[in-house]
Amino acid sequence: MVRIESPDSGTRARYRRIIHAIKQQGLVPSGHHLRHTGRDAGDIVIRLYTDAGPDETDWNRIRLNTRRVTTDPHLAFSALEADPTNLAVSPDLLPRALLLIRQLAGEAARRGHRLGVNTKAKHPRMFLQAGQVRRTVTLTEERDQVPHEPTAEELKVLRLRPWMKPAEFDVVDSGRLRLEIARAGHDNRDTWTDTARVRLEQRVAQIIQGFEAGVTADEQQRRAAETAREKAAAEHRRRQEEAAVERRRQEEATLAQWHAAMADARVRAADNIRAETFRNAYQAWTTAADIRAFCTALEQAAEGRTGAGGYLTSWVAWGRAAADRIDPIGNPRVLADIEYNPEPGPDDLRPFLGDWSPHGPRKEHHRPDQDRQARAGIRRQPESWHHGLLDPGA
Repeated sequence: MVRIESPDSGTRARYRRIIHAIKQQGLVPSGHHLRHTGRDAGDIVIRLYTDAGPDETDWNRIRLNTRRVTTDPHLAFSALEADPTNLAVSPDLLPRALLLIRQLAGEAARRGHRLGVNTKAKHPRMFLQAGQVRRTVTLTEERDQVPHEPTAEELKVLRLRPWMKPAEFDVVDSGRLRLEIARAGHDNRDTWTDTARVRLEQRVAQIIQGFEAGVTADEQQRRAAETAREKAAAEHRRRQEEAAVERRRQEEATLAQWHAAMADARVRAADNIRAETFRNAYQAWTTAADIRAFCTALEQAAEGRTGAGGYLTSWVAWGRAAADRIDPIGNPRVLADIEYNPEPGPDDLRPFLGDWSPHGPRKEHHRPDQDRQARAGIRRQPESWHHGLLDPGA
């Protein structure tokens, strides 16, 4: 998009001829078409669109803004003269206010800026433009308070209603002009007013210089704020990255601790399974021996007793058969067929993991009672067994 701000009549006519020639000679790129506005007044705006279709809403916005916002001096002054409502001055001061505006426009143009008018609102509003930056300009007349002089009608009312009090002051036009140029930020502005010795017309150059200084200061503040935001964002990213690194470090440390705990638990759990398996075989062997000894003792006690037979022989035979069934010596495959290096399951590992979970690097702080009992039982188990010294709780 190309914008030519408020060209003079010769420049405007030259652009019209150029645009016409471009279209007639087929110089618009294939697949595109050209649109423009500002044929007779205001800014000239030229835009190249693809044949896929322009955004009508976007183009209408550009066209209407061009018509409603102008820095053309003739159009700006005409709009303000036709509707000076936003110049809040008394009728007697209006000619001076309009003359001051023309002087401001001339000084602004001399320094490479523009004074324009926005007619989007109900009443035209002035602005000064430096580059792409616009600042609203407000010109008003200051008001003074003077002691109120009761009118004849008010004096008559006071005689009838003496409790009533008339106004103490009247607000009257002062004849002093006040000019404000908005700045960036809420309720921020630069202000100049007539004084007893100097009127605004004598300060036009100072006002435009103040406008330039304000634009420069606003831009510096914007850049400083943007720099501060970028620094804050960079600091935030740095802290996030540090936090992420610390989280990864903690996760890696936790994972390493869990792997170490699991490795130790696997060794201890496997040994516990072996001990339990061996203990069961040992207890079966000692139990079988005890049963056989008991059967022999029963037979010896019955020898030489009259009538001591009965069913004793049957019980002794049953006991010796039971001893043979549970005795691992009679069937050594009992241990030979059991894996010596077992793979402990989660429940086998838990008693040796403390608060660690066997399923991942996390803690299980609420273990069932049977886990605590299993850990206590393992602590009670002797490292070796001897006949007659078996753990009573095993």
